[in-house]
Amino acid sequence: MRQFFALQDLNINDNYHFDEEQLHHLKDVLRMKENDLMRIVCSNGKAFIGQLHFERESVFATILEESFVTDKREITMVASMIKREKWEWLIQKSCELGVSKIVPLESKRCIVHIEEKQLDKKLNRWNKIALEACQQSNRNTICEVVEPIKLKDINEYKADINFVAYENENTKLLRDALKDGSVCFVIGPEGGFEESEVEFLTKQGFETVSLGERILRAETAGLFVLSVIEAYQ
Repeated sequence: MRQFFALQDLNINDNYHFDEEQLHHLKDVLRMKENDLMRIVCSNGKAFIGQLHFERESVFATILEESFVTDKREITMVASMIKREKWEWLIQKSCELGVSKIVPLESKRCIVHIEEKQLDKKLNRWNKIALEACQQSNRNTICEVVEPIKLKDINEYKADINFVAYENENTKLLRDALKDGSVCFVIGPEGGFEESEVEFLTKQGFETVSLGERILRAETAGLFVLSVIEAYQ
C-alpha cells in the first residue's frame, strides 16, 4: 500500500488535501485512481488508511480508519561522511531499515567535508532522500538528517545504549551490547577511526563492539548494525 506523510494531525472522517509534490507523485508517477487506498502518517506519528477521491480540481483522501504500525525503538546513527553516491545510498537504505536520526560526522580521516555555503542545499537533498525512503518503506516516522558534527559534540546524541563499531575490538560482539532502550551507534569513515578518536568515544561512554571477522565498507557497516538491531528487537 502506498504511503504519504501529512504535516498535520488528522482524525477519522477528515479529508486530507495533498500538496503539489504529493499530487504529482500520486497522479503522474503512481497513477493512482479514484477510491484507491493508501496509508497517511500524521505529524504526531499516527497512521491512517485513506481513500482517494478526485472532485473537479480537488484531490483528497478521506480518512477511514487507524493503521497500527509503529517503529520499535529510537535509533541514532552517527556516521562519518563518505563519498556522495555511497552517502546518499546509506541514507536511503538506513531509513528503510528503521533509523530514526542520521548524524553526519566529520572525523579525522574523512575525505568529504561540506562547505558552509553548500550545507543548506545538502541537508535539503539528504532529508528529501530520507523522506522518500521512509514513505516507501511504510514508516510511521520520518528520519531526520541533521547538520554535520565534530566528535566533541557526540554527547548531544547519546541514548540508552551507545557503542562504536571498531575493527580492533576482539571480545565484545555487537549483539552483546544490545538490550532494551534507545540506541546511538557510531560508524567510522573509509580509513577507519584513529585510535585517539576511539579513546575519546570510550571516555564518553561508547562501548567498542566488533562487527565480526570481516572488514566492512563504511556504508555496509551502518546497514549491518541496523539489521542486527532489527533482529534483536
